[in-house]
Amino acid sequence: MVGREGALEILGQALSCLAQAGADAGEVVLLSERDGLTRFANSQIHQSSDVEDVRLQLKAVVDAKEGWATANGVNGEAMARAARAACDIARVQPEGDSGVEPAEPQAYEDAETFDEPTAAAGPEARADAVARAVVRADRHRLIASGALRTRAMEVSYANSNGAMAYARWTGASFKAVVLTDLGPDAGSGYAEAGACRIGDIDVESLGEEAVALCLGTRGPDDLEPGEYVVVLKHAAVATAVELLAMMGASGQEYVEGRSYASGRLGQRITSELVTIADDWHAPGMFALPFDFQGMPRQAVRLIDRGVAAGVLHDRASAALAGARSTGHGLSGGMARGGHPFHLTMAPGDSSVEEMVSSVKRGVLVTRFNYANPVHPVKTVFTGMTKDGTFLIENGELVRPLRNLRFTDSLLDGVFAKVSRLSRDVQMFPDELGPGMCSAPAILTRLNFTGSSV
Repeated sequence: MVGREGALEILGQALSCLAQAGADAGEVVLLSERDGLTRFANSQIHQSSDVEDVRLQLKAVVDAKEGWATANGVNGEAMARAARAACDIARVQPEGDSGVEPAEPQAYEDAETFDEPTAAAGPEARADAVARAVVRADRHRLIASGALRTRAMEVSYANSNGAMAYARWTGASFKAVVLTDLGPDAGSGYAEAGACRIGDIDVESLGEEAVALCLGTRGPDDLEPGEYVVVLKHAAVATAVELLAMMGASGQEYVEGRSYASGRLGQRITSELVTIADDWHAPGMFALPFDFQGMPRQAVRLIDRGVAAGVLHDRASAALAGARSTGHGLSGGMARGGHPFHLTMAPGDSSVEEMVSSVKRGVLVTRFNYANPVHPVKTVFTGMTKDGTFLIENGELVRPLRNLRFTDSLLDGVFAKVSRLSRDVQMFPDELGPGMCSAPAILTRLNFTGSSV
């Protein structure tokens, strides 16, 4: 980790390199990360790694065209080479592909979710935590696998107009999958949690949860295809929220008519019980009060009590839409349009137990697996259930079910038919980046198309 003063010094040197290379304007993002990962399979740790990485991303604007280059070194030679590359890339961009001028200096909220014990957690601390979960599976002669991850990250930004920003945070996540064996009638259970502090993750309870699910799912039955009342537990809902954001939260997709929200802002698109937002102020979220383009990050409601309420803009998509950036831009020349890091779905006033007890005949789903979009504008998605699927009859879980395949619409199906939400929410990490998602459990309907082993 380079620290605030060290980061701002590096950014200043990089901006000087861009000017010397011929850039008319420039932006620099410095990403510093310490990533600790302990993975286990067959109830034994098989991988432990601690990686420190520094990435410097430089944007050059030359003749109103932009180019990006990245360096993993922060010495003068590496910066100068990346600055020249960024300028060369900008010069060969096609005419009309205008680069967005860097932002003017902005005011940012003070916020930090940095936890020293999480940042300092090494392989021994992670191994001890993993052992406390694995021993729960060992007591029942079950097979445990999963991972414990700790991260400490710094993001700093500067541009040639004088804007500067710095933030740091920590995160931890734990996932456990427990199996009886590998046969078609095997039981399987799962538990997962994310937090800003490793001390907030109760690995013992998560281990017990995965074991209990595993023991209760042995000898599953099939279920005839059709639409069923379902209780989707928190992990399944988090996946659904993340997929919905993938299908249309971006302002670029909205402007181009590729978003579920295109032409529908202000219209009812889900049950009035549904409110989904991207909000870094939400309890338990890591704090990143600005984006990778130097803009203050705003809380944006994507769906407000069932009504399409907004999309996420970076500076490029905001210019196309005649709007203002919501502070959700990425760097490095990645996809234009806003990107969510702090997804939340508002809770209700029920519980999983109360939802189950209200169902005459339906299905409880612990989580989704291999869930993917099929038609983004219509928000059709497909996938299968995994690690804890049960038939509900007369308000009780009566038997486990084989994993079920499904295809349905998120807006016209799952979220349109929500009738109850849990009062508690759970936090889940985004495995592809630093993002997090906070989600309740919900009572809704889902279309199952068949069974899968």
